[in-house]
Amino acid sequence: MSAEYPLEKCLLTMPDVVMNKLLGLLDFPAVQCLRKTCHTMRNFIGAVKLDSALINLYITVEPNSITSLYFFHETSIEVKYCRNGEGCDVEWRGRDNRTQKKLLESEDFVDVASRDIISVLTDQKSVMKSLKLDTFRCPNDILEEQQELLYEVSQQFLSNLESHLASKPRKLQVKTFRTKVVNVAQVLHILPHLDVKNLAIGNGRKVNYDAVLNIQQLIELEQWKKLDTLNIYRFCVDLRVGNLVHLKKCFVKYETVDTAMIEELKEAFRTSSHLEFFRIEHGQPDIQHLMDPRYAGPHIHSDQFDHVTHSWFFSVSTPKRVLNVSLCPYEIEFDLDWLVNVPEAATIN
Repeated sequence: MSAEYPLEKCLLTMPDVVMNKLLGLLDFPAVQCLRKTCHTMRNFIGAVKLDSALINLYITVEPNSITSLYFFHETSIEVKYCRNGEGCDVEWRGRDNRTQKKLLESEDFVDVASRDIISVLTDQKSVMKSLKLDTFRCPNDILEEQQELLYEVSQQFLSNLESHLASKPRKLQVKTFRTKVVNVAQVLHILPHLDVKNLAIGNGRKVNYDAVLNIQQLIELEQWKKLDTLNIYRFCVDLRVGNLVHLKKCFVKYETVDTAMIEELKEAFRTSSHLEFFRIEHGQPDIQHLMDPRYAGPHIHSDQFDHVTHSWFFSVSTPKRVLNVSLCPYEIEFDLDWLVNVPEAATIN
């Protein structure tokens, strides 16, 4: 290209139809580079509203850094934003797998990371496969003051992201949302602004894995009622069974379980057309006595590690299927299994 006709001049004088066609042929990294050439080009790309075509986005928040990992169809990009005095170091690794670095003076690393992530989500039109957001993930050796700093950084980042998502005319479409948090309030920054089918919430602390997560505010959301799968790990829950039976699959932990809970879930599985699998952890080493003695069984199975499982089988409304209720130390499973998988010696109730 000659000096008389610089690249940006040629691009800016192209008809909009041609520019739209050209932009549609570029991948995400190329569009981001083009966006930075000048304000006019950035504004034009913003007005076109290209689809970022982002498949997965993983974000990890730490006391002094935020890392974002973007997955597209044929490439992935990792960007890390680090606190550097009053400025921000930005490191990224793109298609050539070479690490590049840039210092942004007088820029807060949380705000820089937020802006970049938001710029990608702004152009997202297609349904993302997964959004993973670890806003509170403590290493084993983290100091107490670092935990406090991590919480402050997490809250700042979540507030920035929430402001953007709340301003959008429609919710961000994501198949699976995974997050590690310290409390349910951190989940509530993001979940109300998502159109999501599968939700996983983990305890980001390295201690107190039996803490009860108060999710009463979550079950009041429209997103809760539309979930297919729920996985809450390293937390306990205190929920009525009725708040779970709209799910297809569920993985949660209760401090204790009782006969009424087992019976209610069993009946829900027997009459439902959508329930598939529930695994409920608990803190009780021996619960076989909680199963109603009127039922035939159990079928007793021992694995290679001498872990003993007691299973009861029940007929269901779905043809060729059977409900397998398995009790073992610290765990119960409700599995809508195939009839052909029932052991010969077992009795179906």
